[in-house]
Amino acid sequence: MEAVSFTKQTIDLVASVKARAIVLHMGEVPIDLSLQARLYELHDGGYAQTKEYSQAKEELVYQRNFQALYYLDAAKKSLQEISEYSQQKGIILGLETRFHPHEIPNIDEMAELLNEVSGSLVGYWHDVGHAEVQQQLGFSLHEEWLSRFRNRIVGIHLHDVLGISDHYAPGKGDMNWEMVAKYLPPRIVKVCEIGEWNDEEQMQGVVEFLQKKGVLN
Repeated sequence: MEAVSFTKQTIDLVASVKARAIVLHMGEVPIDLSLQARLYELHDGGYAQTKEYSQAKEELVYQRNFQALYYLDAAKKSLQEISEYSQQKGIILGLETRFHPHEIPNIDEMAELLNEVSGSLVGYWHDVGHAEVQQQLGFSLHEEWLSRFRNRIVGIHLHDVLGISDHYAPGKGDMNWEMVAKYLPPRIVKVCEIGEWNDEEQMQGVVEFLQKKGVLN
């Protein structure tokens, strides 16, 4: 499979530059993406509590569930092969929380994927923005991702969120950083994943802010 081959090449590259980890996106389920776009539009317009929003969400979930098993099985098979290769190279694999509802894994699928592999080099990569957006859209709770997988966390992406827009500089959005901090194990990989459109003024004081919130030591 082409994706597996490219991932192995990425592992080789990471090993050559003596980095510690790579983040894996585990695929997606093909659905009518206009439903997803409509969901975002309704949310941004303040209609998240309406019948129309509920109907769009229910249809999206139905379409996803109808097809998800095939794509999840493919992800499991790929992960088995990739994890064996990463073990040989000593590189951590982090399975990331995804942003869009049609992407793999949702919270229950994450548990299935993590159960497929063992060893300290394969684990959960928490993206704070993605988990927050999932909560805002009415899918899984942000804190549930952290509480369910706290013992498998290998890394984290740090950025802030306004509404369902992410990648703001930490401290410039609505993130509950104290909640995030209490679940983070020591010595995990921490990466600020901040959009390039944040200007210099917005970037100032980010490290100090995260230290104050207990996210960085």
